[in-house]
This record gives sequence, C-alpha cells and structure tokens, in this order.
Amino acid sequence: MSMNRLRYPMLKFTLARKPGFMNCQGQARFVRNATRIVCVIVTTVAIAMSVVDRSAMAQASSEAKSDESKPESERLPGGYQAPPERLAIMDLDRPLLDKDEMAKLKKEAVNKFAMVKQNCDLSPNGKKVIEGAIRYKLAEMTIKDEQSKLPRLHQAFLGEISKIGDNTKKASEIQDMSKQIGQEVLKRMPELLKNNFYVRLHAVEILGEMDFSPASEVLINVLQSNDITADEENGQPEAIKISAVNSLIRILRFAGPTAKERGLIAAAIISELRKSDAFWWRQVRMIEAIRYCDISGVDVGDKDRPFVVETLLSIAKDSERPWKVRTRACYALGRVPIPKSVRVDDVVTAVCECGLQLSNAAAANPRDLNWKKCFANLYFAFQTGGKEKDKDMDAERRMPGGLLSRASAAAKPAYQVLLPIFNDVRISGDDIYIAKPPSAENIRKLTDFVKSRNSGAGA
Repeated sequence: MSMNRLRYPMLKFTLARKPGFMNCQGQARFVRNATRIVCVIVTTVAIAMSVVDRSAMAQASSEAKSDESKPESERLPGGYQAPPERLAIMDLDRPLLDKDEMAKLKKEAVNKFAMVKQNCDLSPNGKKVIEGAIRYKLAEMTIKDEQSKLPRLHQAFLGEISKIGDNTKKASEIQDMSKQIGQEVLKRMPELLKNNFYVRLHAVEILGEMDFSPASEVLINVLQSNDITADEENGQPEAIKISAVNSLIRILRFAGPTAKERGLIAAAIISELRKSDAFWWRQVRMIEAIRYCDISGVDVGDKDRPFVVETLLSIAKDSERPWKVRTRACYALGRVPIPKSVRVDDVVTAVCECGLQLSNAAAANPRDLNWKKCFANLYFAFQTGGKEKDKDMDAERRMPGGLLSRASAAAKPAYQVLLPIFNDVRISGDDIYIAKPPSAENIRKLTDFVKSRNSGAGA
C-alpha cells in the first residue's frame, strides 16, 4: 500500500514550508495531501447540505400555495424552498472505544506497532498487535470532541500503514504484511461507516487512498446502500456515495485491481447508472469510473452483450437525464473498449444525435450555464483532451482517447459536421457562457447528417 500515488492531478496547491518543519519528501507529500483532504471535506459537505430532499421540496411547494392567501407583505419570495432538515448523522457521537480501552490498546499494541511492521511479524502475537493498533487508530477518528483533528489523523494513519519492513526484508514479506494490515482495516471499516458524517467521509477516502484493491468491495456496498433518509441505520447520504465513487476511481487507476475486481466494480456501477434519477454529480463520477474499468464490457450471463457500451449509449440517448450526464457518457464512449459486436458507426451516430439535441436546446436558451461544459464533453468525445494529452488515453492505454484516434474512418465525417457548432459556442476561454448559440444553418446541416445516418442504418 504505497503512498507514492497519493496524488490528484486536478488539485494543485502550493504550500509554504518553514525551515526544519519537513525533513523529507514523504512528509511534504503528507502535508500537501492533508490540505487536499480539507478541501475535499469542504466540497463534499457543501454537496450534502445542498441536496434538498424531495419531501422538503414538496413541503415548500405546499407552504408556497398556502402562502398565497396571506397579505402580500407576509408572503415568501417567489421560488422559495424550505431548507432540508439537518441529517442526524452530522451530530452523531459514537466513539468506538472508551478512554480505558484506548489506554489499554495504546500500551499493549500501539507502542509495539512500528516494530511489528518493521520486522514483518505475522506471528499470532504480531497479528494481535496489528489488530489492536488498527482498532486504536481508527477509534481515534470517532472522538467527536476532537473532530477538528480528523484530517491530520487521516493522513497520519495512511503514513503509518505504508511504512512496512526495511532493506533486509523480502518483497514477499512486505507484501504479506501489507495484506494483513489491509484486511484488518477492512474488517473495522463498517463501524466507521455507521458513525457521524465526517468520520464516514474520511473512511471512504482512506479506502481509496490505501491502494488496497479488496477495499473496492466495501466501497461498492456504500455505493449500493439505500439513501439515509429512507434507511437511517444502514443507508448513506449522497455525498458519501459520491466520495465512494471517487475512491473506486482511484483504486481502478492506482491499486492494480484484478480482472474479477474490475468486473465487479463495473457491474455495480452500471447497476447504479440504470437509476436515471440518481443525483447528476454521482452519475457523472460513475461514468468516469467506467472509463477506468479496462474491460470490454462483456456480461457474464451473455458473453456477446457489451454491457458497458450498451449502458453508455442508453445514457447518451436518455432525454430524461441532465445534459452534463448525457454528454459525459459521450465523452466516455470515446475512451472505453468497444467490442467487435458493436458497430462503431452506431456509437458515432448516438453522439451526433446527442449533439443535435444539445444544439437545439442551447439555441432555445443560450444563457444556460451548463452549455459550455456540455459542448466540451461532446468535443472531447472526438478529440484527445487537455494540456497533458499524453495522459488522456483510452481505457486500455493503447492509444490516445477520442473517437478520431480510435475510429477515424467512422468519426471524421461526423466531427466535420459538428465542428462549425463547436466554433459557434467556442468552448475555450474563460467566459462562463457559450460565445453564441449554434447557428440555424449549422443545426440544419447536423439535422440532415443525422437523418442520413439513421436512414443508412435502416437500409
């Protein structure tokens, strides 16, 4: 469980260092990642507080209707929505151990943990020390009065479980010790996932950052759990589910999951993606996870059914889903493996149809803030994206991402028709709005092109 990959390229921070404060590169990395954890907390808590429960919205609607009978001076503002009730888990106080138990474990296990790790001691006594030390370290995170220390405890824990063995130990011995520690962490995680919101958030982050692929099973359970408003005992809030998807992405990218583990992750995510009413942000992150599953998408029950591509095509065509979700599915179609049983022309046609519908919507309401990101998703369905183009590869890491690189003959005619629309909206630049709506002439050309594709497919 190496710490070498504790990085998120999207998040770049500069940290001023005081002389003597960090004496090695590893410690500096720990501090940088602690900063990232704080930012993740702030962002994710914002998600949790912004997702309004449907019942609250219905209540607000009812209040607004009854409000109409009041004098104008007493009425609520138009569009008012009652704030959602604060989740009970935000204030949950459920320490895993009392003070006496903590003191006992510290004496019997924590003080011996470093030596056991260094010696790769997997004797019965060594395993007992590992069990006690992991239990103590995780229990520290559940002390509500010290909640402000969670980012530091989180980072310190990852640092400790990564420092195993020394130059005298064989790679196999270090690997066995890493596995033992990883399994012990997984055994204790369900307790943290029933604790308060902040503990749960750090728990799912740790599961992704410890670079231990079996952790995917616990994260899948989090993703597939009921919403906490429907199941207070075993459910999870939306923000925790989104964080769990992010951790699955990290495992897929850096932890080297087996083909079986990748298949289970893909199956779980696709099952969740079929729920079109899931929060749009979680849908987008799940589509991103599908990119990294690195499987051709063959269903175990039907070896000729490409269920990954099939699901993405379904999402791209689903008019009930948000535009950001549909266009991100198009983006992913430019990068996931396309089995031989799928006609690439059908994939290109689906992207074009989505582009036509998006263009009509943008022409009707050009000041929507969503359009720029959506057209960018569509553009990069064809093109290799970003400043670091060498890192935007297809899921199999064999060639650059984008349909133009992977299926040039089929994609090029479609891209040529869409390009004038991309030029209309101008996806580059700092403006938050598109430069101008797609022109009627360019939409007409795209309409004719889509019709010709569909009539050709029918013939």
